[in-house]
Amino acid sequence: MQHAATAPRERGWRWLVLAIVATLLATIAPMWPPALALMAAVVRLALPIEQLAVLALVPLGACAVIGWWSGGRSSVAVLAVGLVGWLVLKVPLPATDYGTFVRGWSLALSAAFGLVCLASQNRPFLGRALASVALAAAVAAIGAGAQGPRSGSFAGPIQVLETDYQRRLHESLTSWKGRTESGAWQSFSSKLPLVAERASRVAEQLELLAGSEDLRRTSTMVLLSPALLALESLLALALGWASYHRLARTRIGPPLASIRDLRFNDQLVWGLVVGAILVALPNLSAFRVAGFNLLCFFGALYALRGVGVLSWWIPERAALALLLVLVVLVFVLGPVLVLTTIVAVCFGVGLSDTWRDFRAPMRVR
Repeated sequence: MQHAATAPRERGWRWLVLAIVATLLATIAPMWPPALALMAAVVRLALPIEQLAVLALVPLGACAVIGWWSGGRSSVAVLAVGLVGWLVLKVPLPATDYGTFVRGWSLALSAAFGLVCLASQNRPFLGRALASVALAAAVAAIGAGAQGPRSGSFAGPIQVLETDYQRRLHESLTSWKGRTESGAWQSFSSKLPLVAERASRVAEQLELLAGSEDLRRTSTMVLLSPALLALESLLALALGWASYHRLARTRIGPPLASIRDLRFNDQLVWGLVVGAILVALPNLSAFRVAGFNLLCFFGALYALRGVGVLSWWIPERAALALLLVLVVLVFVLGPVLVLTTIVAVCFGVGLSDTWRDFRAPMRVR
């Protein structure tokens, strides 16, 4: 057992508290008021595991165990593991295979993160998190494939997610339809028919993304669920890592860098290249879904890197003004066009940073 150096608790709770609040809000999206039902549906469809708070709690227990192994207090590890285990077992989840899937993936991700951290104590967080998600995905794939030819290789997890996506969409759209039938909405739509029409279009697009009630036709969101689950898992690991280092004095690795300093190995660009090849070549059509997942996952990473570059360029006050402008444009141009433009710009900047390294001159100064 190695003895790790201790350090004062990290400062800077503002962004962590905001992230925790956002995590809790995403977790309780099913309880949002009917006026926000469409927004809740978007959140619920974007997160394969909609209980994001549960997914973020389990890595906290893993970090506590690693801290004890590195020389921290055993009482902290025992308390953290006991509390996290009790919450994972007692948290209300649907009494279906989906609930089993949530608990299984949470524990697999936590165990993988613990093993990776013990094997690579000097690596930065992102490298550990990527390796942990890959290891957990390999274990999950082996488990799904071991179900035998009776259910077909990955038919079990796909069926579980398809059914749960239909449940989420039905709940949110039912709440939204109840809102549109109210007198307040009728008065609002008569005054602002363009906004009401765009809201109806968003509801239709959500139905297309989540698929039809015919479960023989796999929906777009389920096909992209591996990439979305990997991204959600990275977010959960980051929350657990940041929370641990603010609650405990034993460090188990470097602190999380600011988003403006986010960078990673440039060799990850090959994930985008392989994904584009699998999607573009007709003779590889059998692997097209895998290609789309690679593009979704690595594209999101590079878009996040682009956000970091833009945060170098744009002062905080200007960023706040720009955010207000974007909120106004959502009502004018519609959320789909605005969000698509933002993601495209961030992705382009992040991918260009691989070769240009926009932040290098600023570091020299």
